Amino acid sequence: MISPRTAVVLPTTKETAIWGYFPTDRAPVLTVDSGTIVRIDAVNQTGVSAADGPVAYFEALGVPADEVLPELAEIARNPRPAGSSGHVLTGPVAVRGAEPGDVLEISILDVSPRVPYGVNISGPGSGVCGDLLDTASTRLLRLDGDGGHYAFGHGIEVPFRPFAGIMAVAPPTSAGFVSANPPDRWGGNMDFRDLVAGTTLYLPVFQPGGMFYVGDTHGAQGHGEVNQTAVEHSMAFTARFTVRKDLHLEWPRAESDTYVWCMGIDADLDVALRIAVEEAVGYLVEHSGGALTTADAYALCSIAVDFVVAEAVDGNKVIVAYIAKPLLPRR
Repeated sequence: MISPRTAVVLPTTKETAIWGYFPTDRAPVLTVDSGTIVRIDAVNQTGVSAADGPVAYFEALGVPADEVLPELAEIARNPRPAGSSGHVLTGPVAVRGAEPGDVLEISILDVSPRVPYGVNISGPGSGVCGDLLDTASTRLLRLDGDGGHYAFGHGIEVPFRPFAGIMAVAPPTSAGFVSANPPDRWGGNMDFRDLVAGTTLYLPVFQPGGMFYVGDTHGAQGHGEVNQTAVEHSMAFTARFTVRKDLHLEWPRAESDTYVWCMGIDADLDVALRIAVEEAVGYLVEHSGGALTTADAYALCSIAVDFVVAEAVDGNKVIVAYIAKPLLPRR
């Protein structure tokens, strides 16, 4: 039995990896107690399914073979079900005591590079401006010696700010086959760039154990991920997993030292915004213990809360309400 507060390492292997969907009947690859810290050695999917294999793919971009993660070739042999996305996911991790209706708290402690480079890919049909490019564009970005920036070229340095693009629990069984591409109530491909080390994500639980998946790790990204990809970069993801029976959520929520983030997710940007506003208003009223009326909270959202398009290219869009913690009324 794994005791709380013990760091556990979960590698990504042929057995622990899965292509691009969230099954509800997959056996956990790791089971831990609430409060356990787990380091998941995740991989980004870039190059894994290349026709000539991942080593040849990265060598063509100028990456030495000894800098290519050896497990990529093994993972590439995993069957990819029809309808799944191209993401490589690690999991699920089951957390003892998590039941439908609870909330799984994921306190992100560290996100660290496993290799010194990432890739950005776009081309015809990609992103929000699918007709902008006539040919494919693949760009290798290497971290500088201090690991603080990527060299973009033309003297431009892109700050290294790693996070996991996909964090999810297993969806409800009623959802059927669920691709990892569109984010939804269970989290998934939210691509919310501010979920870096030091922040906490809260996901509503739909299956016993929660059944957590992670993948699509990124080294840098702008809000929206508008050309379809970020800096796609394999990372080690470390988090503490805690079952919260005192919380009940309809949609993912998160926080940092300075913000509470309420999310709205839908294929229609207007609907996603409406959900985010309703979530933010509800949070403000609840947090104030009823001191704020719905009218108060709605007005506060309009004059002091930013609503940001965090992700715009994966079917469902993600709108995030940025509620500054100093704005919150004291109970």
